[in-house]
Amino acid sequence: MKRFVQYCGLLLLFCISQIFIFERIQLGPFFYPCVYVLFILLFPFGYNTLYLMLWAFAMGLSIDICTGMPGIHASASLCLGLLRPNVLKMVTIKGEVGQLATPGIGNLGWSRYLIFLLLSLLIHHTVLFGWESFRLHHLHLTIYKIMCSAMLNTMLISLTQVAFFNRKRGIE
Repeated sequence: MKRFVQYCGLLLLFCISQIFIFERIQLGPFFYPCVYVLFILLFPFGYNTLYLMLWAFAMGLSIDICTGMPGIHASASLCLGLLRPNVLKMVTIKGEVGQLATPGIGNLGWSRYLIFLLLSLLIHHTVLFGWESFRLHHLHLTIYKIMCSAMLNTMLISLTQVAFFNRKRGIE
């Protein structure tokens, strides 16, 4: 029950910060600050994928409802929640997953954490901006937006984690 309340509080915190701070930042047509993805990434290693997908969907749906974008963030977050365990397997050493608490800088180290973060953001942003444009006519612009936003969010999320989250614990 304590963890459920903690997750609800973090969901609310990330949702409010995304809606009232990051949605209002205009950096041009190719940069979209999207820090709420960190909420999905900080769940413990062994967390049940179904529950992770439910939390990811709740986060995405909350952002969608508040921004008036029907299902775009929810589908991108749900896809990330589904694929996150596979991305973690790609960046961790076999047998290491059971020993680590959460995927953070302190547990993975900078290089593996940045690879994990960048792959996760590429998955999320591909779905997000793919649904947003929903056409192949300007595919090169969509790919450029995915890359620019992934780089921006890699920096923002890394800074957020260093500044606000315990290096070894994350959210438990």
